Amino acid sequence: MTYFAKGIQKTQLKRDRKAALLVSFRAGLCEPTHGMTKQEAITMLSQDIADYNEILARLRVHSDR
Repeated sequence: MTYFAKGIQKTQLKRDRKAALLVSFRAGLCEPTHGMTKQEAITMLSQDIADYNEILARLRVHSDR
């Protein structure tokens, strides 16, 4: 497995965990910690997922070379 393939795999796993947590918050299955409101947690997770998507796109460009 190449360096970029490993990076893609690890980043995708982190992104998927954040996405699962976001679904749980939206469904009311769990509550945010650290004094955040539900909306703050949803906003933060949505931004994290968008950031991971950008990272994955850049890693995939490098791994296709």
